[in-house]
Amino acid sequence: MKTRYGNVDFSHEDSHNDGLITGLLLGAAIGACAAILFAPKSGKDTRDKIKDFAGKKAGKLERQWENIKDKAGKAAGDAKNAFDSTVDETESKINDFADKAENEIEDGAETAADRFQNKY
Repeated sequence: MKTRYGNVDFSHEDSHNDGLITGLLLGAAIGACAAILFAPKSGKDTRDKIKDFAGKKAGKLERQWENIKDKAGKAAGDAKNAFDSTVDETESKINDFADKAENEIEDGAETAADRFQNKY
């Protein structure tokens, strides 16, 4: 696609960078697990350490999930309230406009009738 800033090619996927990032993250996770497993501690100590670590992370993830759910619920409620307010305001303006138009039509009809009667 040609733009005023030059040619832009949206068909090229940057999968090389995605693969690189995924590989780095996976390598870091595997390295952390290997470091814990090969540490000079007993198996029970290592398992307890892994269990404690996983429990802490699970608790943290649960708190973050609840926080995200609360924020999403609040944002949805705020959006609904804003939408309802806009609908109410629009409905009010439309009704005001319709009333004004009706009054103008009635006034115009009365004026036309008066002019007609005065002329004939």
